[in-house]
Amino acid sequence: MKKNFTKIFALFLILAMLCTGCGLSGAPVDSAPDGGGTPATDGKEPAEPAGGDKDVTVGLARDVYEIPDYTNAAPGTKVLRLSVSMGASDYGTSASGVMFKTFVDRIEELSGGAMVAQVYPANQLASTTDDIINGLLSGAFEMSEVGQANWGDYTTAFTPMNVPFMYSSNEVAYEVMSGETGDAMAAQLLADTGIRAEGFMYLGMRTITNNSKEIHSPADLKGLKIRVQSDPTQLSTFEELGASTMTVSFSELFTALQQKLCDGQDNPIISIVSRKFYEVQNYITMLNHLPNISMFVMSDAYYQSLSAEEQAWVDQAAQDATEACYKTLMETEGVLIDQLIQYGINVTYLTDEEYDAFADAVPNTWAMCQKTMGDDAWNSLLAAVAAAEAKAG
Repeated sequence: MKKNFTKIFALFLILAMLCTGCGLSGAPVDSAPDGGGTPATDGKEPAEPAGGDKDVTVGLARDVYEIPDYTNAAPGTKVLRLSVSMGASDYGTSASGVMFKTFVDRIEELSGGAMVAQVYPANQLASTTDDIINGLLSGAFEMSEVGQANWGDYTTAFTPMNVPFMYSSNEVAYEVMSGETGDAMAAQLLADTGIRAEGFMYLGMRTITNNSKEIHSPADLKGLKIRVQSDPTQLSTFEELGASTMTVSFSELFTALQQKLCDGQDNPIISIVSRKFYEVQNYITMLNHLPNISMFVMSDAYYQSLSAEEQAWVDQAAQDATEACYKTLMETEGVLIDQLIQYGINVTYLTDEEYDAFADAVPNTWAMCQKTMGDDAWNSLLAAVAAAEAKAG
């Protein structure tokens, strides 16, 4: 497998975005339990990469749009309550914010105002996967989003998206997720949980940050304590690569890095910016070992209670929102990386040979994923990835 990471630059966005904003949010809910870990013992401060301008603004414009208030909608209006992790200030600007704004706008347009969507940001209605699933199934709210790594207690449907080094680029991962593989995952989710995947939030490939050195090979990870999500395949990946792993909740990760409870972590660029990890981490390696995806979900019981016309509105609005999210991610990710470099962060891109060395170092994790999926599903995934690679060129 060869690394084929493509950055898309939109010049007009660069001019606008370098002047404003301070960060993104909207990373998926991370329900990983707090893990153990001890502070770093060398007592050294992180090495400062040469150069950089700490006055550079890192992030996109915020507070550009206000979340519409439909809590006093006209009688007879059907209101969909959306429980999301996105911060209110990112509505309409970050990739996740664009997704939810697009859904809100389109559902009202398609229905002529007969159906609207009320967004509840910052986990106001639910903060854990259990809360979200229970909230959907009980009717406490109608829609939400859950990250691919947080379904482990409910379904193995998203194992295909947790296979490390399977997807060489954003384009390949999005193409696979948008095709038959994504449809199969959605079908298994529905069968296992009674939850429908109406769309998905694509937030880019996960990278790795640390506070001490460039990472070019698995050997460079030895001795580093890396925070990862509690998904078994993700833990296995970094253990096979030679790192020491720990889990800590996403909301507490900045503090864990700041206090040197861990040396590094993995997340997509959008989350590194949104949570300001660059303030306590000096090195980013574009490892691109996994795509970062959250499912945009609704209980099937509620969906079946809608008329065929209403279902069509929801389906179309969710599809439009999914596409808008991906488009925004592809237009802005390169902008954010440039800002991080100007700020002084050392950003490392792996060569094809270096990427392949990482991919070759996780055979046990691949075997774990294949066993979980079954041979037929595994072979279908390999075929889908090959087709996506060919399409991406």
